Amino acid sequence: MLNRNHLSGLWLLLVLCFAGLAPGAAAQNSLPSTDRDQSATAAYRSGDLSTARNLWEELLADDSAQLDDGQRGRLCYNLGTLALRESRHLDGVAWYSAALRLRPRDKDTWANLELARLEAGLEAADRGDLKATIDRLLSTWTAGESSLLALLGCLPLALALGYEALRGGRRSKAFVFLGLLLWLLALGPWVRHKATEGHRQVLVIAEKGGSARAEPRPDATRVEQLDAGTILRQLDEIPGWIEVEVDGKRRGWIEDLDLFPLNR
Repeated sequence: MLNRNHLSGLWLLLVLCFAGLAPGAAAQNSLPSTDRDQSATAAYRSGDLSTARNLWEELLADDSAQLDDGQRGRLCYNLGTLALRESRHLDGVAWYSAALRLRPRDKDTWANLELARLEAGLEAADRGDLKATIDRLLSTWTAGESSLLALLGCLPLALALGYEALRGGRRSKAFVFLGLLLWLLALGPWVRHKATEGHRQVLVIAEKGGSARAEPRPDATRVEQLDAGTILRQLDEIPGWIEVEVDGKRRGWIEDLDLFPLNR
């Protein structure tokens, strides 16, 4: 059974976890420029797709609009739908993928992404196997939500520790083990976000695929030929070229016109 010193140390650990994992206060962002958004929507409905695309892209790139993740995700979704209407299926895949990074549980975005991938001749985003299922479960939370989930996951462990300190016995130890297991499960999405925090990702949108080269020039040695729809981690960037991580070990340079930045 845990003594008082052990209990005090464990409670201190939990307090530190709460402090480290608690999400910051939500920023009070202003609403997006409704004039541009409404003008883009009207242009889309009237069939002026070029004007709608330009307005939505300008709004998305305008830092002064102070869009939150939900608003940015909606604009990416709109641009994905516009791309599908123009039969630019790989662009649609890219925009829907960007939207899911901001609104990971949006059912319409998932459905349209699978449609766009099908039209582009790509395999499904959710293949239904164990790896894909685990990845979707871990990525279905935003950064703020994953922090809150990890925070709430501390509560069963804290209650189990308190029960063990007061009562002791085999049952209380089982409760502690169960609480620890629940906390570790709740930590999964937070750990995933922390592991990828600050990473920039790009998606290959060229139908011919992307040629990763040893140096940023067209005649350099080709390191790898990457299929359309491949998502890569961006490492560096110079005018006309983006350096990516090819397979976790090698690096290569791909022409920027063949890639779509997913961080929006």
